[in-house]
Amino acid sequence: MPVAKRSKVDIYHDVLVLICRECAKYGKASPTRVASRANLSYIRFQKVLEHFLELDMVQKTDDGILLTDKGLNSLRQLREANAMLERLGLDF
Repeated sequence: MPVAKRSKVDIYHDVLVLICRECAKYGKASPTRVASRANLSYIRFQKVLEHFLELDMVQKTDDGILLTDKGLNSLRQLREANAMLERLGLDF
């Protein structure tokens, strides 16, 4: 049986969650580790990261990447939307 592809929203959510977890654990997120754990090629991850940088959702430093307040708010909104859709019996 074929595996369903993740939507762009799913991928963005996964990347934000992983950056948030990495920052909570280590104080910063390693791009390589986030790309690997999100199951994305590094090139695809770079495109997502560039998009987040343009939207000021993440900040790149010499040590890694950090989630900004805007990124945290976006993650919170994605979680709330997902919870609402689940209550309605729908998927993200």
